[in-house]
Amino acid sequence: SMQLKYGSFQNLYAATPCVLDPRASDIMVEMQKNHPDLTNPSDLRQILDFYFARTLAPVVVLSQNKEMIGDLTSAVARLEGLRVIRNIDPSSYKIMRSLYDASDTPNLRDDILQLQRDGGGQSESLVSIELKCHTNDSQMIIREIIEDTPSMTAFSSERSALYKDGLLFCVYVEGDITPEIASRASLVI
Repeated sequence: SMQLKYGSFQNLYAATPCVLDPRASDIMVEMQKNHPDLTNPSDLRQILDFYFARTLAPVVVLSQNKEMIGDLTSAVARLEGLRVIRNIDPSSYKIMRSLYDASDTPNLRDDILQLQRDGGGQSESLVSIELKCHTNDSQMIIREIIEDTPSMTAFSSERSALYKDGLLFCVYVEGDITPEIASRASLVI
């Protein structure tokens, strides 16, 4: 039988962790070297294992430590076959096009879809996105893209929906974390 324990978000984890993907352990070695004060390394390793196994969609890691989010994003970016979008500030870069925007308006949703297509499709691609929320408004702007339902726009079809499996959102939050973002988080580090 397997013994279970509660993690920092009251998620159940195996008391004796089993490694699902060695990439998660490799990232954790680097993170613990750079951040010996990381308070919940076993929870982060487990969340990363879930990401690589595609059993948690999307994975949303929040932190008020900009360097820690940057280091996590960098560690993931060094892995072969993963696609990464860095330094997105929701207050200055559109998260998704509105109905009235030109079809070539740059936006994060389309950027993710393009990376997924380039990587062999949504079912095969792993994409990591670094978001930097400097204001409460920025947190409100990203709430739909980081929730676990497919991201649809008013003019999208089932085929053009953004499904969240294989997505890791590394979110830096300046100031207080709003309840709207905290409720969508897989882990706060």
